[in-house]
Amino acid sequence: METIATETRTRYHRISKTISGLLIVIGIAVSWVGSTQFATSTYSADFFAPSFNVWFSTLWISVCYPMFIIGALVFNRESRSREGVLNLHRNCETIYGPEGLNIRSFFKLSGSFCVCWAVTNYLYVYALGLIAPADVTALFASNNAFIYILSWVWLHERLQLLPARGLSVLLSTGGIVLISYAEGLKGTTAAGTIMSIGSAIGAAIYKVLFKRFIGDATYGQVSLFLSVLSFFNLLFLWPFFIIFYFTGFEIIDWYNIPWDYLCGSAALSVVFNFLINFGIALTFPLFIALGTVIGIPLNAVVDYIFRNLPFGWLKIGGTLLIIGGFVIMLLPESWQEACWPKRRNDELQPLLEETTDEPAE
Repeated sequence: METIATETRTRYHRISKTISGLLIVIGIAVSWVGSTQFATSTYSADFFAPSFNVWFSTLWISVCYPMFIIGALVFNRESRSREGVLNLHRNCETIYGPEGLNIRSFFKLSGSFCVCWAVTNYLYVYALGLIAPADVTALFASNNAFIYILSWVWLHERLQLLPARGLSVLLSTGGIVLISYAEGLKGTTAAGTIMSIGSAIGAAIYKVLFKRFIGDATYGQVSLFLSVLSFFNLLFLWPFFIIFYFTGFEIIDWYNIPWDYLCGSAALSVVFNFLINFGIALTFPLFIALGTVIGIPLNAVVDYIFRNLPFGWLKIGGTLLIIGGFVIMLLPESWQEACWPKRRNDELQPLLEETTDEPAE
């Protein structure tokens, strides 16, 4: 009887985890598409200010840590006391090192990552004003290939000479080329394509540097890190959109700021980041990745219906290549190794390790 009860509980847990995963996939896809589309809708003759857009949206990320604390108080009895909250905060603070959060770690970690965050998002949002949102999201999805390459260069991770990994990078590269060719390599479309690829590289740099300097972090630590990053953004990054405004580089009509679209984009961006960071606790990691993949064709549908922007065959082909590369990179390594003779991989690995003897600066 105990065995039957255990199997029933296990089956129920898997079903609930799968259902939660499907809901999270939908939430990730819809929030990403919604945030992207709202950000695109902010652009008009009276407003073209991606730096203000990014600064304003990043302010909303500050709610991450308060939301985590509230969740801990609701679901964790040990945290329902002053001492419990203090212990929880001390644990979260360890993301900044043994000394916790101080002036030095605030500028060194939060400052550095906030700059990378801002530049990456700036390139992404600026590209939305130049080319179709579906094209931007498709190109941005190639960041997994850049993560793989940068992990080998900066993290000195063992480079697996697997056909699947190499094929993933090639597919992503081919997809970038097709979409770039479809957009046309001249004028604003070329700039939009370059900025989209730049945002993908920026996202890869952010994730790899986070892994290198911070490592594996708990949900509470990530929440605190994002909230502090938002505070750094509030204090130090506002001069940039002021400078861009007075130099005429960006357009802001202070009487016609599209607050509805800005708030919609910022709110959905918070939902997206929340589901990405906390959804993995409720479902399988594969579902989290699939949410971003589904967002690409969903953006194309929204572009076609509401913006009358066609998605030609070259773009479809390029998007399929990038999605294919994205999905292949998610395959378990054991599946990929089955396609590559272990002896051959062991013979070539020492040659690759020779290139990683010197520490990365």
